[in-house]
Amino acid sequence: MRVYSRQELAGEIETIAGDGYCADILEIAQGVRSHLTPPEDIGTIECAERFRYFRSPKGDKKYLWSRGQTPYLVGPAKFGLDDPNCREVIMPKPGRSGGTALFECYEHKQMKFGPMPDMLIYLGSDSEVDSYCDKGFRYLFEDHPDIAAKIGPDRSDNKLKAKKVDGRSVEVLQANNKTVTGRQAAWMRVDELDTFPKALCSNFLEQTRIRGRQLGSHRKVGITSHPDRGWASGVAQAWTMSSKGIFIMQCPNCGGHASPYPTKFWPDVPRFRLIYQKQPTNGRWPLSKRLKVAGQTAAMECPHCHSGLDDKQRFAMVDEASAGPTNGWMHEGQWLDIEAGIMGEPDENPARGFWIHGLMVKAITNAELARDLEGALAHYDSTRQTDKLKQVLAKVFAEIFEGAGAGQDLDSAGLQKRASAAPQQPDMAFKIGRCPPTVRFITASIDPGHGKFDISFRGWDLESRSWWIDRSTILQRRWPDGIMRDVRPADRIEDWDVLYEMVIDRKFPIIGRPGWFMPVAVVCIDSGDGNVTWKAREFARRSIKSGRFWGKATNPWPKVRLIKGSKSPSAPPLPVKPRKVNQDEHGHEVEPVIIEFDLGVHKLKEQSIERLAVTDGGPGQCEFADGIAANHFDEFFGETQVDGKWVRNGPNESLDLFGYDEAGRQMLQPDRTDIKWDEGKLPPWATPVSVNLEGGDHAVADEVRQAPCPPKKPKQGSILDRFEALNKR
Repeated sequence: MRVYSRQELAGEIETIAGDGYCADILEIAQGVRSHLTPPEDIGTIECAERFRYFRSPKGDKKYLWSRGQTPYLVGPAKFGLDDPNCREVIMPKPGRSGGTALFECYEHKQMKFGPMPDMLIYLGSDSEVDSYCDKGFRYLFEDHPDIAAKIGPDRSDNKLKAKKVDGRSVEVLQANNKTVTGRQAAWMRVDELDTFPKALCSNFLEQTRIRGRQLGSHRKVGITSHPDRGWASGVAQAWTMSSKGIFIMQCPNCGGHASPYPTKFWPDVPRFRLIYQKQPTNGRWPLSKRLKVAGQTAAMECPHCHSGLDDKQRFAMVDEASAGPTNGWMHEGQWLDIEAGIMGEPDENPARGFWIHGLMVKAITNAELARDLEGALAHYDSTRQTDKLKQVLAKVFAEIFEGAGAGQDLDSAGLQKRASAAPQQPDMAFKIGRCPPTVRFITASIDPGHGKFDISFRGWDLESRSWWIDRSTILQRRWPDGIMRDVRPADRIEDWDVLYEMVIDRKFPIIGRPGWFMPVAVVCIDSGDGNVTWKAREFARRSIKSGRFWGKATNPWPKVRLIKGSKSPSAPPLPVKPRKVNQDEHGHEVEPVIIEFDLGVHKLKEQSIERLAVTDGGPGQCEFADGIAANHFDEFFGETQVDGKWVRNGPNESLDLFGYDEAGRQMLQPDRTDIKWDEGKLPPWATPVSVNLEGGDHAVADEVRQAPCPPKKPKQGSILDRFEALNKR
């Protein structure tokens, strides 16, 4: 406590009376004027084209931003950044597409015209932060003196990575738990989200919502990145929670509208694709020749008139679409009319998504795109490693990597389009649940899960061509009291009885042959889940006891086969020696003895993806029944091969079942010399059965035709022979 003298006290009184300890009201008013003055009514695009300077790659020249190179960014600016109802702008993008520059233009507008918010700019690593601040961030101030003048006077107001502009903080940070927790800002820019640590990458959008929740309608977030992490994480996952905007262009030759990348969420939208002449991969064509031909023949193909569009036409299409009433973007709530274009109004959604694809980018030519893709495919062909292909698809095209087949235009939407009926003869249409006349036999597979059975049926010819006849999921069964209840495969063996009628005993009407049906030859059941292993084994025994086998009771060939996936990537698709199981879960010996096959699922999945990509009618091609649900096609791409390993990023049941179907085909050994296909001496599992369709109950009719004929003695060493030997031990 200080004691003033009379003289000091008198001096202090005079100072207080003269407002000596009060702040200058004029200085306060000038300091907050920018926050009180209404901002100039100017959009991000207009502001950037008039005032925002960028540096050349060497840093020696300045130029104003122009929409000319990236016209597709007009939509994200107007419908996203400048729209007061938008809270989040999410842009998956390829390289050199301008996404980051657009966010910088928005930040420049806020700093120049206000209202100036606190800003947080997140990058994936310290090195990225250092590089960006040295080569990009500092030019925002050095090249714009009016903004530099707003930097505070204190030393701490003008750091390389953090500045105080017009009283508000602007920070560039590495994304980690420390830099995210406890911070909030009205503007948050998230750059290259898919390079962030895995834990943050999967939920960073939710983190920005939490950090900005107290700001309410003043909050805005910009997220952009190459979609490296697929649908399950990163920018692609964030986009799925947005308006799911895709770009629509019009072909100058036929006038039809389509998108360069509809994604699996717009399966009905036609797609412009990159095409080029592909050379045989038999080693006679050197890589340099493959790349040269790819570049020389590259074009963008119209899905309607199939004309090849060159760079000049492609660039003009992007310009024309961007100048239209929707700036080329279609969002949820709207739909595409092939002739008229985008119709309807977008749904209300504060999260706006804009997927930028490589075919929209004018900074890269068709030839460059083709050479990049062909080079990645050549690398995959020679090494079977997908790392380069994944990088090209994600960074050059901004496509989700969905396995090696992605480089061959293989995706869920494409498979769905192949599932179409025969146009000439409606009675010959390949609808779900019908067997094409070219099918020689049918295999089925079952994947028991938690509260469900996933089921697949495939028909085969003798050259491994197949027809996906049906795909379903059993969730309930009818109990004796007539009530439908959920199935619980891990808990109740009675629930497995539903598989008799729905799978094992099922017969499919043959298209074009009224009254004739094809039986199911073999059913593979995955017993690998430890929760259902013993239930699956008991069901296999009961199936044999109930007569579900081919051949004689003294020497049965069971229709139900148990399988497990081998952990070894080098394991053969079908093992030479299956495992004999003669005990129950309590260790007691039981009969009949059953066998389990440890499948090489790694190779089976590789083969499945390769066969799904076959479209030339050759061996291995698969056709798909019209009527199979879209989500079952998505499941082919819920697991991708990355660096030699299969990584699950979503539901993958269809991919698993596809491999099990192939294992069933190999168990049957249709190429055995003792089967005389050409002479009509068919094995019982490939023999159509006749049912009288005139009156009566079809289900009963199926049961009438049940007695199988004994197959001929298989060759020594076959799987049938091994099964006999196991049972005799």
